[in-house]
Amino acid sequence: MKTRNLLVLLSIVLFFIGCNKTRTSVDKMEFEEFKISHTKFYEDNPKYANYKFDISIQLPKCLEDTVACRLRKTIIESLFNVNIDTTDLETSVNLYMLEKTDFFQEPGVSHLKEDRGSNHMWTHLNSNFVYIDKTLCSYIINEEYYTGGAHPNKLKYYFVYDFTLGKKLNTEDIFIPNIKDNLSLKEILLNQMMKQEKAKQISDLNLFDVESSKDFIISPIVYFDSVNLIFSYGDYDIRAYVYGPTEIKVPIKEAKQFLREDFKKRHYAE
Repeated sequence: MKTRNLLVLLSIVLFFIGCNKTRTSVDKMEFEEFKISHTKFYEDNPKYANYKFDISIQLPKCLEDTVACRLRKTIIESLFNVNIDTTDLETSVNLYMLEKTDFFQEPGVSHLKEDRGSNHMWTHLNSNFVYIDKTLCSYIINEEYYTGGAHPNKLKYYFVYDFTLGKKLNTEDIFIPNIKDNLSLKEILLNQMMKQEKAKQISDLNLFDVESSKDFIISPIVYFDSVNLIFSYGDYDIRAYVYGPTEIKVPIKEAKQFLREDFKKRHYAE
């Protein structure tokens, strides 16, 4: 079994090396896009269950620019939960696909020999920059996968990278202390959401257990664009799956009061 897994891993590596690359440049930083499409079959038999992968990753090209190299490292580690100092991109992708299909090797999965809809599984993983300027950038990781059941699972994750500090920022790096309990921010978020969805009252939003702004949850997942600070909520975070992910945009001018002073000096100095 170990020999077969090794052969599969080697075949994926060869496939990855032949993947498509395109290059563009934005504000002196060059980018690469890696596209991988691969299908694995149960017991390597095309007649049995299959798991298809479609992966698209946008990365900064690592030249002599240490800022771009550090950012590239951060993105790969965030995508695949690896240490890029000891694991390269190709190996990271291979391990990701092997982990996703690890259940192929488990006992009691003979039903995977049957030809039915639930045996056609897939993962779509894509990531790219949503905003970049001279001092920070916002990056999105979007994963959707189906392994049977009523509907696919969706995961969306953003992070903000500070070029000045050379690191991915957490909530404490961006916001003033105790931000998750800040009533003023809760009021702004709820009002913005009602405005975005043209709701006349809170109940129109169909939120979970929210009767007033004090009940509203401040998402720790945020990102920036050129004019807004965006708070991102996943499926089930604040309301039912049918509504999908929710994003609430707060203009930077309104959001500044909630940002740390050192953060504002680095990125929004007037």
